[in-house]
Amino acid sequence: MNVKSGDVQMSKKRIVFICAMLLLSLAVPAGRASSETTVSYYVATSDVFPALTDINASVTLDCSAVFNSSGGTILPNNSTKYSITAKPGSGTLTVNYTVDRPLLKKSGSPSVPINPTWLLGDSPPITVYDDGIIKITVIIHGHLNGQVTAIGNGSATPSSITWSTWETIDVTVSANANAQNGQTIQIQTATQYVAYFTVKVELVGIDAFTRDSPTKEVSGSCPIQSDILVIPEFSTWSMLLLTILVLSMILVLARRKFRIIRKRESLSKFAVGNAWEALQTCFQPQS
Repeated sequence: MNVKSGDVQMSKKRIVFICAMLLLSLAVPAGRASSETTVSYYVATSDVFPALTDINASVTLDCSAVFNSSGGTILPNNSTKYSITAKPGSGTLTVNYTVDRPLLKKSGSPSVPINPTWLLGDSPPITVYDDGIIKITVIIHGHLNGQVTAIGNGSATPSSITWSTWETIDVTVSANANAQNGQTIQIQTATQYVAYFTVKVELVGIDAFTRDSPTKEVSGSCPIQSDILVIPEFSTWSMLLLTILVLSMILVLARRKFRIIRKRESLSKFAVGNAWEALQTCFQPQS
């Protein structure tokens, strides 16, 4: 059984290509994609004016934040950067109030949606209620805390982080020397929203009262989680073998292309020569 040279070249090319792709898959393992987590918080205060018998006001804030956390890969006994980005989610502010004066008796629980960017730092005064007689405004003072924990053969530093503004915070994740290929180091971040409120109640033309509420710290509805994949260190010899295989594949393809071009040139010259001979024969005088 005869084997054509073209088939042999194609077989060599396939073998080189398969080996190269196999080594590339080992050399560049797929990292874990980043993840997005929405965390909810519910803050509720008691009466902000406990010393007043005729005015009662308590605040509730139902809000959320969105966190983007990075995935990635890590070598044993090495470190990598892990990022957590906090972005505003949503927020609704409610004031439960009662005014009990001889000529003014009123109560209610008005709510307003707020700009979620106001959840961190000091918000502008937010008007929750205004009927021309009673006006209630609230200023939010808030920040987010996070406790970072590494589960598996690794650690994370710092373990405590704080968002005073909407930003990205980097954490260093380190893999232990005994971390094995294919294992994951799970990074969990439990968050707490810390806030207090400056509440102002105005009885138009009569009185105005302003007071800060006690500080509240509430836990988020769920932790932020990401996986860091432990990968083997790709040795120098493996990289050298990969380079040789890739270069061999390039040479095989280049030689094949060069032979095709040479063959086409030969056929072209042969065709031109035959055409010239035919023309000469046509125009030769008949004896």
